[in-house]
Amino acid sequence: MPKVTTQQLLDTLQTGWGQYAAGFKRLSPAERTAFLQKQGYPRFHDLLAHVCAWWEETLEVVTSILEARESPQKRYDVDAFNAAAVAKYQDWKESDLLTHYENLREALLYLVAELPEEALKNRRIAGWLHASVTEHLHDHRLP
Repeated sequence: MPKVTTQQLLDTLQTGWGQYAAGFKRLSPAERTAFLQKQGYPRFHDLLAHVCAWWEETLEVVTSILEARESPQKRYDVDAFNAAAVAKYQDWKESDLLTHYENLREALLYLVAELPEEALKNRRIAGWLHASVTEHLHDHRLP
């Protein structure tokens, strides 16, 4: 796993994820359709649901490690997790989902900004934050 720094995480959350919804809206209708097909989601709403669910999981796991109430590591069926995320949010209005997305992004910003200096030396904490913030943005990079 590449070394991850607090500043890299903050920059990605502020700039990359902070501009994500607006960047999607700037795409032409044809570009949106092509992007979503490439991502494997029929709607932007479903892609946001997927991101939100992983951010919720990241917040829970990292917080549990920091609070020393770490539970056994879960094994994830990623396809099932993603399908459950889409189902969980399918009836939400897009504006409500965007608000939830922003609230989670802000919670991650706060978590990262307040991390004790030693926290990113913990492989699980660094791994979760790198995967759900940095790698995830790369996986879903807008054209």
